[in-house]
Amino acid sequence: MFTRFAEKFYLTRDRRPYALGCAAIVVLTSLVTVLIMIGLDTPYTLQVTASSFTYWVICAGALGGAIALYLSRGWMGALGALGFARAVVGSLAIAVIASIVAGTLIEPAGGTVYAPLLMVSTFLARPWIAAIWFAGVLGAHYLMSSVQDDEEYADTRPTGRLATEELSALSRANLYRRN
Repeated sequence: MFTRFAEKFYLTRDRRPYALGCAAIVVLTSLVTVLIMIGLDTPYTLQVTASSFTYWVICAGALGGAIALYLSRGWMGALGALGFARAVVGSLAIAVIASIVAGTLIEPAGGTVYAPLLMVSTFLARPWIAAIWFAGVLGAHYLMSSVQDDEEYADTRPTGRLATEELSALSRANLYRRN
């Protein structure tokens, strides 16, 4: 049973960059959430100490990033100039969705509304945070594009195999007898 479960999550060499790109977006979203929460005013300021609220903000940012990436995964990983443009729009979509989810988890009453506004105002007030965000997401987009490149290459390369090789040995013996 465990082997079947492990086979489901086994990453081939072609899929590892995609998983690394997804993990990078989740970690980056958590980092940006902490940076935004550190810059808030007094009642909501995040003190970077070992407290349960700090850990909750980190987990909420990571969970928000994972959900946002899942919802906007179609924007990421496309090739070419159009793929880059889609990645820029996708990075904005991931940022907004992640801020809504993380804001709801951190402060359920007002966080849903104020978290996207805080994100936009922080990106405008501190452009280095926005630069970190866009550089990280576009780097993850580059890693995710390797899977699409491999899928396109797989469609064009010749297989060199016979159609009967996919049949079982019993089917080949019964259907294609040699005289």
